[in-house]
Amino acid sequence: MDTHVKSELSLINEILLSILLTTTVGLYFYKANDTFPWLAFIGFTVGLALIVGCWEDKKHSWGLFITGLLFSGLVWSIFYNWSSLL
Repeated sequence: MDTHVKSELSLINEILLSILLTTTVGLYFYKANDTFPWLAFIGFTVGLALIVGCWEDKKHSWGLFITGLLFSGLVWSIFYNWSSLL
């Protein structure tokens, strides 16, 4: 594989990992509590994004992972709280 294909696969994996991570944690919060703890869920995603942002290596940027983590955290928070928003 050439480097272009490897970099594109890496970007796809970053997006899929961020979606999978927020989905599983959101589902756990949803099943474990009576009401969905949206503030803890948003805090989890923002905290993890800050940790990854501070620890990122100069050689490999995790910008897409951080963006995907924040965006999917916001989307899943709205999804799991939809009944209380109406």
